[in-house]
Amino acid sequence: MKRKRAEAEEEHGVEFVQKLLRSKFHHPLKQKRTFDLRLEPEEKTRLAVNGVVASQRFQCSSFGDIYYRLYSDDLPVFVTSDSILHAWHRSFDAFLVEMEEKCMFPALSSILKGGLSKCIAWTTETLETQIGVAEAASDVGDYLAMGLSLLRGQLFEGYEDLEPLWSAIQEERTVDVELFSTGRTVDFSQFKPRGHYTRSASLKCYFRAMMWLGRIDLRIAGGGSQDDDLHQLLCSVILVRCLQESDTLDDVVHFDSLLSSLVADGGYGADNVTVNELAQLIPSAMLAKVTDVAGDEERQKLLLDLQHRIAEYAMGTQIRSSLAPAEEVTPISFALLGQRFVWSAFIFSRLVGDHVVHNGVKQPRRVPSAVDIAFTLFGNNEAAQELAARMDVQTSSGDASDFVPHRDGIPFSSNLVALRQIIDDEFDNDSEEDSDVTSTAASVSTLWLRALRALSEPSPNTASTFHSDTWQRRQMNTQIASFTQLRHDTVLYATQMSTMKIQCEYPEGLVDPFPLFWQRMCEMALRMESIQEDAQALRRFRVNTLPRRESIFVHFASTVKTLGDIAECQATKKLLDEDQVTFMKSVMERTSGSGRTEYGGWYPKLFYDCLMDSCKRDVLVVDVHTDCPSPAHNDPGGVLHLGVGDPVVGFFIVNDVMYAGPLFSSYEFMTRIDQRLTDKVFKAKLPSMQAPRWAQQSYLCSDNLCFQNEENSSVEGSEEKESIV
Repeated sequence: MKRKRAEAEEEHGVEFVQKLLRSKFHHPLKQKRTFDLRLEPEEKTRLAVNGVVASQRFQCSSFGDIYYRLYSDDLPVFVTSDSILHAWHRSFDAFLVEMEEKCMFPALSSILKGGLSKCIAWTTETLETQIGVAEAASDVGDYLAMGLSLLRGQLFEGYEDLEPLWSAIQEERTVDVELFSTGRTVDFSQFKPRGHYTRSASLKCYFRAMMWLGRIDLRIAGGGSQDDDLHQLLCSVILVRCLQESDTLDDVVHFDSLLSSLVADGGYGADNVTVNELAQLIPSAMLAKVTDVAGDEERQKLLLDLQHRIAEYAMGTQIRSSLAPAEEVTPISFALLGQRFVWSAFIFSRLVGDHVVHNGVKQPRRVPSAVDIAFTLFGNNEAAQELAARMDVQTSSGDASDFVPHRDGIPFSSNLVALRQIIDDEFDNDSEEDSDVTSTAASVSTLWLRALRALSEPSPNTASTFHSDTWQRRQMNTQIASFTQLRHDTVLYATQMSTMKIQCEYPEGLVDPFPLFWQRMCEMALRMESIQEDAQALRRFRVNTLPRRESIFVHFASTVKTLGDIAECQATKKLLDEDQVTFMKSVMERTSGSGRTEYGGWYPKLFYDCLMDSCKRDVLVVDVHTDCPSPAHNDPGGVLHLGVGDPVVGFFIVNDVMYAGPLFSSYEFMTRIDQRLTDKVFKAKLPSMQAPRWAQQSYLCSDNLCFQNEENSSVEGSEEKESIV
C-alpha cells in the first residue's frame, strides 16, 4: 500500500493524495490491512472452483468482530443470513430470559401456591368420607408441592415423605419412582439445567419446576392399566377443580397460550391434554359429582364417560403418521403445563426404533442426525447425498471415524421420503406471496422453521456461486446451526423424544440472495412484536419493572425488510438507491473516521440486551434426542447433542468480486447416557471438536487458527469431565 501511495504521489502530487485520504469516500488507496486475511493455496483453489470457501483459520469470538475486521480492512462485505439469524437468536433468548425472570417465575409461583392451598384443604375435608378421592387429592398435592419445592429450591415443609423423589431429581439419573400411586421409569437427567437456565439460581429453579410440570404427566387413557388410568384421570379432574377454586385457572390458560405462541409447531400446542381443554369438557355439575357426591360406582361411570369423550375429540393426540407401527398404542396424557409438540422431535422419533422398516424388515437404527432434519424439515436436497453415503458405509470400509454405530450402514430411505412429504404438505404455503394469516397466528418456532426452509429455495440471483452443491452444503450448515440455537433457546418447552474508527468502510456489499428468507424473518419479527403485547396478561406478576423493548422487534422487521429489498435489487441487477448504498456501508458503524468503537451501525441494534451484545461470544450446545440403552442391540445408549461454535469467515466470489462475511460453525456428537452438556462444558471441549465431515469435504477448510478467541473456560465438577463419543 505504501508503494501504491508513493506511485500516486509521484503521478498526481502529494496534496492530491492527502486530500483523497481525508475524504469521506472510499478509495483503494485508503485501505488499511489491520488483519491478515490472505488465503492459503488450498483455500484459493476451493474458492476458484466453488465460488465459496470458509476458513477456520479466521475464527472469531463473534459475528460482530468479523464484521468489524472486514470494516477495518476495507473488504467488500457479504451480509450473511447466518449473522442475522444469530442476532435473532440472541434477541429471542434475551426476551425469553426477561419474561421468565420477571413475569413467568412469579406467575408460576402464584399458580402452584394457590392450587396447593386448595388441594390441602380439600384433602382434609374428604379424607373420612371419600377415601378414593382423598387418595387422588393427596397425589395431586404431592405433584403441586414438588413443583413448588423445585421452584423454591428446597423441599416444601410438611412433605418430608417426598425426600426420596427429591433426591432422585437432584441426582439427575434415570430411576424407577412412584408417581400418582403408580410405578414409572423417569429420566431425571432431563432436569439438569442447561441453555440459558444456568445463568442464575432463579432460572435453575424455574427450569426444574417447569420440567416437572412439563414432563411429569398423568396417563389418563391407553396406559398399562384401566384402574391406573381412571385414578390419574380423577387426579386430573381434582387438579382442574383446585385451579378453578383458587382463581388461577385463567392464569394457567394465559401461561399456556404464551408458551404455544413461542414454541409449538404446526399449531398443535402442548403434546398432551391441557388444563383448559379438560376444564371445557367438565361442566360444573359433573365436576361436583365426580369429586363430591358420587359413590365409587357412579364416579367410575362418569370417569369412563369423560375418558371416552377425550378419546373421541382426539385430545392429546398431536399427529398420527403412516410410519407408525400398526401395534403402536400411544397413551393419552394430561399435564399442567406440558411441553410443546415440535416437528424435529416427531421426525427424530420416526427415524429410529420400530418405525424404521426396509423391505418389510425392521431396522436397528437408534441414533438420528441433524442431517435427517436438514433433508426432511428444511427441504435441503443436498442432505440426501450425505444420508445416502451414510446408509452405504460399513465399519470395515473407509475411515472408521466417520462411522457412527446404530446410525450408519442402515437403510431408511422410505422413512425419509415419507417424512419429507408430510413436512412439505405442512409447509406447502411457503411459496405463496400472501402468508399474512400464517405469520400472524403461527408460533415463533414455526416461523423460524419457515425462514430456514426458505434457504433451500433457488436464489433469484443467477450467479453460479448460489446454484452449486457446495453452496447448498453451506446453506445446510446455516440451517443446522440456527436450528441448534432454536432448540437451545427452547430446550425447556420443546418435547424431546427418546430413543475503533480508522477511516474505513465496506467498499462494496452483497446480501445473501434469498428474498423469501428475508420475508420470513420479517414475518417472525412482527409476530414477536404481537406476542409481546399478548404477554401483558402475565405482567401483573412481575417482581421488578419490566423494561419495554417492543421497538427492538419492529426495528428487526424493518432491517430485514431492507435486506430483502437489497437482495431483490442485486438479484435483478437493479442499481441500489442512495439509502440502500449507505445501509450496506453501515453494518457496524454509520460513519467513517477515527476513534473508538461505537456500535453505531444497524447490526448491533438487532440485539435485544445491548449494542455490545453483537460482539459477545456465544458458544452453545443442546441435547435433542435420547437413545435409551438396548442390550438386545448391543447399544449402550447415549444422548445426541448439537452445538454451535465460534463463527468463521466465509469468502464468496460473485461477478468476479470477492466478498467476505461471517458464517456459523456447527457440531454434532453423542455423549454417554444421562450426560447432558451445559454451554460451559461444551465451550471447554470445543478446541478438540471436529466440524462435520460433509462440511470439510465441501466449503470448509480446517487449519491452525489465525484469530485467537479471547475467552478461556475451565471445567468444574467431576460430573462434567466425561469424554465425548
